[in-house]
Amino acid sequence: MQPFWTRLGGRFSRPWRAIRRIVLNPTPDATEDVLEAARARAPVIWLLGMVGTGKSSIIRTLTGSSDAEIGSGFRPCTSASRIFDFPAEAPVVQFLDTRGLGEVAYDPAEDLAVCESQAHLVVAVLRAADPVPPAVLDALTQVRRRHPDWPVVVAQTTLHDAYPGNTHPDPYPFGDCGTRPSGFTALDRSLAAQRAALAALPGRAPVRFAPIDFTDPDDGLPPVDYGVDTLWSALEQGAVEGFIAMLRRAARGDALERRARAHVQGYATAAAAIDLVPVAGAVGVPVVQGKMLHSLASLYGLSWSPRTLTEFSASLGAGTLLHQGGLFGVRQVAKLIPGVGQLVGAASASVLSFIVTYGLGHAAMLYLRGRRLGQRPERAAVVEEFRRAMGEAGAIARSGRLFERRDDNRGDEEHVEVERGDAERGAGRDHDSRRRDGS
Repeated sequence: MQPFWTRLGGRFSRPWRAIRRIVLNPTPDATEDVLEAARARAPVIWLLGMVGTGKSSIIRTLTGSSDAEIGSGFRPCTSASRIFDFPAEAPVVQFLDTRGLGEVAYDPAEDLAVCESQAHLVVAVLRAADPVPPAVLDALTQVRRRHPDWPVVVAQTTLHDAYPGNTHPDPYPFGDCGTRPSGFTALDRSLAAQRAALAALPGRAPVRFAPIDFTDPDDGLPPVDYGVDTLWSALEQGAVEGFIAMLRRAARGDALERRARAHVQGYATAAAAIDLVPVAGAVGVPVVQGKMLHSLASLYGLSWSPRTLTEFSASLGAGTLLHQGGLFGVRQVAKLIPGVGQLVGAASASVLSFIVTYGLGHAAMLYLRGRRLGQRPERAAVVEEFRRAMGEAGAIARSGRLFERRDDNRGDEEHVEVERGDAERGAGRDHDSRRRDGS
Protein backbone atom coordinates (compact mmCIF):
# COMPACT_ATOMS: atom_id res chain seq x y z
CA MET A 1 0.00 0.00 0.00
CA GLN A 2 1.40 3.39 -0.95
CA PRO A 3 1.71 6.02 1.78
CA PHE A 4 -1.00 8.64 1.84
CA TRP A 5 1.18 11.53 0.70
CA THR A 6 2.41 9.53 -2.27
CA ARG A 7 -1.16 8.83 -3.36
CA LEU A 8 -1.93 12.55 -3.13
CA GLY A 9 0.53 13.27 -5.90
CA GLY A 10 3.70 15.26 -6.46
CA ARG A 11 3.30 17.64 -3.51
CA PHE A 12 4.13 14.90 -1.01
CA SER A 13 5.64 12.12 -3.12
CA ARG A 14 8.87 14.03 -3.72
CA PRO A 15 9.70 14.44 0.02
CA TRP A 16 8.96 10.78 0.63
CA ARG A 17 11.22 9.70 -2.24
CA ALA A 18 14.02 11.78 -0.71
CA ILE A 19 13.45 10.18 2.68
CA ARG A 20 13.51 6.66 1.23
CA ARG A 21 16.71 7.38 -0.65
CA ILE A 22 18.51 8.59 2.50
CA VAL A 23 17.12 5.82 4.72
CA LEU A 24 18.26 3.08 2.37
CA ASN A 25 21.58 4.65 1.40
CA PRO A 26 22.73 7.57 3.60
CA THR A 27 25.60 9.45 1.96
CA PRO A 28 28.60 10.83 3.88
CA ASP A 29 27.64 14.34 2.77
CA ALA A 30 24.14 13.95 4.18
CA THR A 31 25.53 12.65 7.46
CA GLU A 32 27.91 15.60 7.78
CA ASP A 33 25.25 18.13 6.80
CA VAL A 34 22.83 16.83 9.44
CA LEU A 35 25.57 16.92 12.07
CA GLU A 36 26.43 20.50 11.18
CA ALA A 37 22.76 21.54 11.25
CA ALA A 38 22.34 20.04 14.73
CA ARG A 39 25.56 21.60 16.03
CA ALA A 40 24.44 24.98 14.76
CA ARG A 41 21.53 24.92 17.23
CA ALA A 42 22.78 22.70 20.06
CA PRO A 43 23.10 24.75 23.26
CA VAL A 44 26.33 24.71 25.24
CA ILE A 45 26.54 23.74 28.90
CA TRP A 46 29.89 25.14 30.01
CA LEU A 47 31.49 23.08 32.82
CA LEU A 48 33.99 25.06 34.90
CA GLY A 49 35.89 23.05 37.48
CA MET A 50 39.16 21.54 38.57
CA VAL A 51 40.28 18.07 37.55
CA GLY A 52 38.62 15.35 39.64
CA THR A 53 35.56 17.34 40.71
CA GLY A 54 33.08 15.09 38.91
CA LYS A 55 32.38 16.85 35.61
CA SER A 56 32.29 13.60 33.62
CA SER A 57 29.97 12.05 36.22
CA ILE A 58 27.55 14.93 35.69
CA ILE A 59 27.59 14.39 31.93
CA ARG A 60 27.11 10.65 32.41
CA THR A 61 24.13 11.13 34.71
CA LEU A 62 22.42 13.82 32.65
CA THR A 63 22.81 12.00 29.33
CA GLY A 64 22.85 8.33 30.29
CA SER A 65 26.10 7.93 28.35
CA SER A 66 28.71 5.45 29.55
CA ASP A 67 32.13 6.48 30.80
CA ALA A 68 33.63 4.93 27.65
CA GLU A 69 31.34 6.97 25.40
CA ILE A 70 32.21 10.16 27.24
CA GLY A 71 35.93 9.40 27.31
CA SER A 72 36.07 8.81 23.56
CA GLY A 73 33.46 11.40 22.63
CA PHE A 74 35.27 14.61 23.55
CA ARG A 75 36.90 16.52 20.72
CA PRO A 76 39.33 19.46 20.91
CA CYS A 77 37.62 22.82 20.87
CA THR A 78 40.07 25.50 22.00
CA SER A 79 43.63 25.45 23.27
CA ALA A 80 42.46 24.70 26.83
CA SER A 81 39.09 22.99 26.36
CA ARG A 82 37.19 20.23 24.63
CA ILE A 83 33.57 19.66 23.71
CA PHE A 84 31.25 16.66 23.96
CA ASP A 85 28.31 16.33 21.54
CA PHE A 86 25.25 14.50 22.82
CA PRO A 87 24.22 12.50 20.94
CA ALA A 88 27.23 12.43 18.63
CA GLU A 89 25.27 11.97 15.38
CA ALA A 90 22.86 14.90 15.91
CA PRO A 91 23.59 16.71 19.19
CA VAL A 92 20.75 18.19 21.19
CA VAL A 93 23.25 19.67 23.66
CA GLN A 94 27.01 20.18 23.90
CA PHE A 95 29.17 20.11 27.02
CA LEU A 96 32.22 22.38 27.04
CA ASP A 97 34.86 21.13 29.49
CA THR A 98 37.71 23.38 30.60
CA ARG A 99 40.23 20.60 30.99
CA GLY A 100 43.16 22.96 31.64
CA LEU A 101 41.54 24.84 34.54
CA GLY A 102 43.92 25.02 37.48
CA GLU A 103 46.69 23.15 35.69
CA VAL A 104 47.80 26.06 33.53
CA ALA A 105 47.07 29.77 33.45
CA TYR A 106 43.50 29.82 32.14
CA ASP A 107 42.11 32.69 30.08
CA PRO A 108 38.41 32.09 29.32
CA ALA A 109 38.40 34.40 26.25
CA GLU A 110 38.56 31.52 23.76
CA ASP A 111 35.77 29.61 25.47
CA LEU A 112 33.69 32.77 25.74
CA ALA A 113 34.04 33.14 21.99
CA VAL A 114 32.71 29.61 21.49
CA CYS A 115 29.76 30.18 23.82
CA GLU A 116 28.71 33.71 22.97
CA SER A 117 26.71 32.83 19.87
CA GLN A 118 25.10 29.75 21.47
CA ALA A 119 22.49 29.25 24.12
CA HIS A 120 24.49 29.10 27.31
CA LEU A 121 24.48 27.81 30.85
CA VAL A 122 27.55 27.87 33.09
CA VAL A 123 27.94 25.01 35.58
CA ALA A 124 30.67 25.48 38.17
CA VAL A 125 31.68 22.10 39.60
CA LEU A 126 33.14 22.18 43.13
CA ARG A 127 33.96 19.46 45.63
CA ALA A 128 31.57 20.15 48.51
CA ALA A 129 34.18 19.83 51.27
CA ASP A 130 36.75 22.15 49.62
CA PRO A 131 37.02 25.94 49.42
CA VAL A 132 36.30 27.56 46.08
CA PRO A 133 39.53 27.33 44.03
CA PRO A 134 40.85 30.76 42.95
CA ALA A 135 41.06 29.57 39.32
CA VAL A 136 37.31 28.80 39.31
CA LEU A 137 36.41 32.04 41.04
CA ASP A 138 38.54 34.09 38.64
CA ALA A 139 37.04 32.39 35.57
CA LEU A 140 33.46 32.88 36.80
CA THR A 141 34.19 36.52 37.61
CA GLN A 142 35.47 37.18 34.08
CA VAL A 143 32.49 35.40 32.53
CA ARG A 144 29.94 37.36 34.56
CA ARG A 145 31.67 40.69 33.99
CA ARG A 146 31.31 40.20 30.26
CA HIS A 147 27.87 38.62 30.45
CA PRO A 148 26.04 39.68 33.61
CA ASP A 149 22.85 37.94 32.47
CA TRP A 150 24.38 34.47 32.10
CA PRO A 151 22.98 32.06 34.69
CA VAL A 152 25.35 30.04 36.86
CA VAL A 153 24.58 26.70 38.52
CA VAL A 154 27.03 25.50 41.16
CA ALA A 155 27.19 21.70 41.43
CA GLN A 156 28.61 20.87 44.89
CA THR A 157 29.89 17.32 44.44
CA THR A 158 31.26 14.34 46.41
CA LEU A 159 29.15 15.02 49.50
CA HIS A 160 30.23 11.69 51.00
CA ASP A 161 33.74 13.05 51.56
CA ALA A 162 32.24 14.81 54.60
CA TYR A 163 30.70 11.62 56.03
CA PRO A 164 33.03 8.76 54.95
CA GLY A 165 31.76 5.29 55.68
CA ASN A 166 28.17 6.41 56.10
CA THR A 167 25.23 6.24 53.71
CA HIS A 168 23.57 9.29 52.23
CA PRO A 169 20.92 10.82 54.47
CA ASP A 170 17.39 9.98 53.36
CA PRO A 171 15.29 11.90 52.57
CA TYR A 172 17.59 14.30 50.74
CA PRO A 173 18.18 17.16 53.21
CA PHE A 174 20.30 19.63 51.27
CA GLY A 175 17.62 21.73 49.61
CA ASP A 176 16.98 25.25 50.83
CA CYS A 177 14.19 24.00 53.08
CA GLY A 178 15.77 20.70 54.11
CA THR A 179 16.32 19.73 57.75
CA ARG A 180 19.77 18.29 58.37
CA PRO A 181 20.27 15.21 60.48
CA SER A 182 22.90 15.44 63.19
CA GLY A 183 26.56 15.09 62.29
CA PHE A 184 26.61 17.35 59.23
CA THR A 185 27.88 20.55 60.80
CA ALA A 186 31.21 20.52 58.93
CA LEU A 187 29.52 19.89 55.58
CA ASP A 188 26.97 22.63 56.25
CA ARG A 189 29.79 25.06 56.99
CA SER A 190 31.60 24.13 53.77
CA LEU A 191 28.48 24.45 51.61
CA ALA A 192 27.70 27.81 53.21
CA ALA A 193 31.28 29.01 52.71
CA GLN A 194 31.06 28.22 48.99
CA ARG A 195 27.80 30.14 48.74
CA ALA A 196 29.37 33.11 50.48
CA ALA A 197 32.46 33.06 48.27
CA LEU A 198 30.30 33.16 45.11
CA ALA A 199 27.77 35.67 46.44
CA ALA A 200 29.97 38.56 45.29
CA LEU A 201 30.07 37.45 41.64
CA PRO A 202 29.25 40.31 39.30
CA GLY A 203 26.09 40.17 37.25
CA ARG A 204 22.35 40.23 37.76
CA ALA A 205 21.41 36.63 36.95
CA PRO A 206 20.98 34.34 39.95
CA VAL A 207 23.56 31.80 41.09
CA ARG A 208 21.87 28.50 42.01
CA PHE A 209 23.38 25.68 44.09
CA ALA A 210 22.85 21.92 43.82
CA PRO A 211 24.59 19.62 46.35
CA ILE A 212 24.98 16.25 44.59
CA ASP A 213 26.87 12.97 44.77
CA PHE A 214 27.06 10.93 41.54
CA THR A 215 28.92 7.64 42.01
CA ASP A 216 29.45 4.26 40.35
CA PRO A 217 27.37 1.28 41.52
CA ASP A 218 30.58 -0.42 42.71
CA ASP A 219 31.18 2.44 45.15
CA GLY A 220 28.38 1.15 47.41
CA LEU A 221 26.75 4.55 47.94
CA PRO A 222 23.16 4.23 46.75
CA PRO A 223 21.50 6.01 45.12
CA VAL A 224 24.17 6.57 42.48
CA ASP A 225 22.48 9.80 41.34
CA TYR A 226 22.01 11.37 44.77
CA GLY A 227 20.57 14.87 44.43
CA VAL A 228 19.90 14.60 40.70
CA ASP A 229 16.42 16.14 40.98
CA THR A 230 17.93 19.17 42.69
CA LEU A 231 20.44 19.54 39.86
CA TRP A 232 17.74 19.16 37.18
CA SER A 233 15.64 21.81 38.95
CA ALA A 234 18.56 24.25 39.17
CA LEU A 235 19.42 23.72 35.49
CA GLU A 236 15.82 24.17 34.35
CA GLN A 237 15.45 27.39 36.34
CA GLY A 238 18.67 28.73 34.88
CA ALA A 239 18.07 27.76 31.24
CA VAL A 240 15.34 29.95 29.79
CA GLU A 241 15.36 28.36 26.34
CA GLY A 242 13.75 25.05 27.27
CA PHE A 243 16.57 22.74 26.19
CA ILE A 244 17.09 21.32 29.68
CA ALA A 245 13.50 20.05 29.66
CA MET A 246 14.30 18.31 26.36
CA LEU A 247 17.43 16.76 27.85
CA ARG A 248 15.49 15.60 30.92
CA ARG A 249 12.89 13.89 28.73
CA ALA A 250 15.67 12.03 26.96
CA ALA A 251 16.99 10.73 30.30
CA ARG A 252 13.87 8.61 30.97
CA GLY A 253 13.54 4.88 30.40
CA ASP A 254 16.13 2.20 29.83
CA ALA A 255 19.46 2.77 28.10
CA LEU A 256 18.19 2.01 24.60
CA GLU A 257 15.12 4.22 24.97
CA ARG A 258 17.23 7.07 26.35
CA ARG A 259 19.56 6.90 23.36
CA ALA A 260 16.67 6.74 20.91
CA ARG A 261 14.87 9.72 22.49
CA ALA A 262 18.05 11.77 22.44
CA HIS A 263 18.56 10.96 18.75
CA VAL A 264 15.01 12.01 17.90
CA GLN A 265 15.43 15.30 19.74
CA GLY A 266 18.76 15.99 18.04
CA TYR A 267 17.43 15.29 14.56
CA ALA A 268 14.24 17.28 15.21
CA THR A 269 16.34 20.24 16.32
CA ALA A 270 18.47 19.88 13.19
CA ALA A 271 15.31 19.95 11.06
CA ALA A 272 14.25 23.14 12.82
CA ALA A 273 17.69 24.68 12.26
CA ILE A 274 17.33 24.37 8.51
CA ASP A 275 14.72 27.12 8.49
CA LEU A 276 16.74 29.39 10.77
CA VAL A 277 20.39 29.31 9.72
CA PRO A 278 22.37 28.56 6.57
CA VAL A 279 23.43 24.91 6.56
CA ALA A 280 26.37 23.44 4.67
CA GLY A 281 25.23 21.53 1.61
CA ALA A 282 21.74 23.03 1.70
CA VAL A 283 20.47 19.97 3.58
CA GLY A 284 16.67 19.70 3.58
CA VAL A 285 14.13 18.44 6.09
CA PRO A 286 13.54 15.13 4.24
CA VAL A 287 17.28 14.43 4.39
CA VAL A 288 17.28 14.95 8.16
CA GLN A 289 14.20 12.77 8.58
CA GLY A 290 15.68 10.02 6.41
CA LYS A 291 18.96 10.07 8.31
CA MET A 292 17.03 9.95 11.60
CA LEU A 293 15.09 6.84 10.52
CA HIS A 294 18.34 5.17 9.40
CA SER A 295 20.07 5.98 12.73
CA LEU A 296 17.13 4.79 14.83
CA ALA A 297 17.08 1.44 13.04
CA SER A 298 20.82 1.05 13.72
CA LEU A 299 20.25 1.75 17.43
CA TYR A 300 17.68 -1.04 17.57
CA GLY A 301 20.02 -3.42 15.74
CA LEU A 302 17.82 -3.42 12.63
CA SER A 303 17.90 -2.09 9.10
CA TRP A 304 15.23 -0.76 6.79
CA SER A 305 14.23 -2.46 3.56
CA PRO A 306 11.84 -1.20 0.88
CA ARG A 307 9.23 -3.57 2.33
CA THR A 308 9.55 -2.40 5.96
CA LEU A 309 9.64 1.25 4.91
CA THR A 310 6.42 0.77 2.97
CA GLU A 311 4.86 -1.03 5.93
CA PHE A 312 5.88 1.76 8.32
CA SER A 313 4.62 4.55 6.06
CA ALA A 314 1.36 2.67 5.46
CA SER A 315 0.95 2.36 9.24
CA LEU A 316 1.15 6.12 9.55
CA GLY A 317 -1.22 6.65 6.64
CA ALA A 318 -2.84 10.06 6.54
CA GLY A 319 -1.14 11.06 9.78
CA THR A 320 2.17 11.90 8.13
CA LEU A 321 1.83 14.81 5.79
CA LEU A 322 5.45 15.82 5.96
CA HIS A 323 5.67 19.58 6.27
CA GLN A 324 7.43 21.28 3.37
CA GLY A 325 6.35 24.87 3.99
CA GLY A 326 3.17 24.91 1.89
CA LEU A 327 0.00 26.35 3.40
CA PHE A 328 -1.90 23.14 2.75
CA GLY A 329 0.70 21.20 4.69
CA VAL A 330 0.57 23.71 7.55
CA ARG A 331 -3.19 23.37 7.84
CA GLN A 332 -3.05 19.57 7.75
CA VAL A 333 -0.35 19.38 10.42
CA ALA A 334 -2.30 21.84 12.60
CA LYS A 335 -5.29 19.49 12.55
CA LEU A 336 -3.18 16.57 13.74
CA ILE A 337 -1.49 18.10 16.78
CA PRO A 338 -3.68 17.83 19.88
CA GLY A 339 -4.00 21.03 21.86
CA VAL A 340 -1.52 23.12 19.88
CA GLY A 341 -3.53 24.22 16.87
CA GLN A 342 -3.20 27.86 17.89
CA LEU A 343 0.57 27.50 18.13
CA VAL A 344 0.82 25.91 14.70
CA GLY A 345 -1.55 28.41 13.14
CA ALA A 346 1.02 31.13 13.69
CA ALA A 347 4.09 28.92 13.76
CA SER A 348 7.18 29.29 11.67
CA ALA A 349 8.39 26.62 9.30
CA SER A 350 11.08 25.91 11.90
CA VAL A 351 8.56 24.96 14.58
CA LEU A 352 6.61 22.75 12.19
CA SER A 353 9.76 21.00 11.01
CA PHE A 354 10.65 20.27 14.63
CA ILE A 355 7.16 19.02 15.53
CA VAL A 356 6.70 16.69 12.55
CA THR A 357 10.25 15.29 12.73
CA TYR A 358 9.85 14.66 16.46
CA GLY A 359 6.53 12.89 15.88
CA LEU A 360 7.93 10.82 13.03
CA GLY A 361 10.89 9.75 15.18
CA HIS A 362 8.74 8.59 18.07
CA ALA A 363 6.40 6.71 15.73
CA ALA A 364 9.46 4.99 14.25
CA MET A 365 10.67 4.08 17.76
CA LEU A 366 7.37 2.31 18.46
CA TYR A 367 7.49 0.50 15.13
CA LEU A 368 11.12 -0.56 15.57
CA ARG A 369 10.56 -1.74 19.13
CA GLY A 370 7.86 -4.04 17.83
CA ARG A 371 10.04 -5.36 15.02
CA ARG A 372 12.87 -5.98 17.47
CA LEU A 373 10.51 -8.16 19.53
CA GLY A 374 9.26 -9.97 16.44
CA GLN A 375 5.93 -8.17 16.53
CA ARG A 376 4.06 -6.00 14.08
CA PRO A 377 2.70 -2.91 15.85
CA GLU A 378 -0.95 -2.09 15.29
CA ARG A 379 -1.45 0.67 12.74
CA ALA A 380 -3.66 2.62 15.16
CA ALA A 381 -0.95 2.51 17.83
CA VAL A 382 1.67 3.94 15.44
CA VAL A 383 -0.62 6.78 14.39
CA GLU A 384 -1.55 7.51 18.00
CA GLU A 385 2.12 7.65 19.01
CA PHE A 386 2.82 10.01 16.11
CA ARG A 387 0.07 12.37 17.24
CA ARG A 388 1.00 12.09 20.93
CA ALA A 389 4.64 12.92 20.19
CA MET A 390 3.66 15.89 18.02
CA GLY A 391 1.64 17.20 20.95
CA GLU A 392 4.67 16.78 23.21
CA ALA A 393 6.83 18.58 20.66
CA GLY A 394 4.33 21.43 20.56
CA ALA A 395 4.63 21.76 24.33
CA ILE A 396 8.42 21.88 23.99
CA ALA A 397 8.10 24.61 21.37
CA ARG A 398 5.90 26.63 23.72
CA SER A 399 8.26 26.19 26.68
CA GLY A 400 11.12 28.37 25.50
CA ARG A 401 12.94 30.19 22.74
CA LEU A 402 14.40 27.17 20.99
CA PHE A 403 13.29 28.36 17.58
CA GLU A 404 14.41 31.98 17.57
CA ARG A 405 17.09 33.02 15.14
CA ARG A 406 20.42 33.47 16.87
CA ASP A 407 22.89 36.10 15.72
CA ASP A 408 26.60 35.68 16.29
CA ASN A 409 26.76 39.41 17.01
CA ARG A 410 23.79 39.69 19.34
CA GLY A 411 23.98 42.15 22.19
CA ASP A 412 26.34 45.05 22.68
CA GLU A 413 29.14 44.86 20.18
CA GLU A 414 31.83 45.58 22.72
CA HIS A 415 30.80 42.49 24.67
CA VAL A 416 30.72 40.21 21.64
CA GLU A 417 33.99 40.98 19.95
CA VAL A 418 36.85 39.04 21.51
CA GLU A 419 40.39 40.19 20.90
CA ARG A 420 42.35 37.05 20.30
CA GLY A 421 45.47 38.05 18.42
CA ASP A 422 44.96 36.52 14.99
CA ALA A 423 42.20 36.02 12.46
CA GLU A 424 42.13 32.24 12.61
CA ARG A 425 41.59 32.14 16.36
CA GLY A 426 39.07 34.98 16.06
CA ALA A 427 37.07 32.85 13.70
CA GLY A 428 36.65 30.32 16.49
CA ARG A 429 33.52 32.25 17.45
CA ASP A 430 31.82 30.68 14.47
CA HIS A 431 30.72 27.11 14.75
CA ASP A 432 32.61 26.19 11.57
CA SER A 433 35.91 26.66 13.37
CA ARG A 434 34.92 24.14 15.98
CA ARG A 435 34.19 21.72 13.22
CA ARG A 436 37.68 22.28 11.75
CA ASP A 437 39.31 21.90 15.15
CA GLY A 438 37.49 18.78 16.15
CA SER A 439 36.36 16.73 13.18
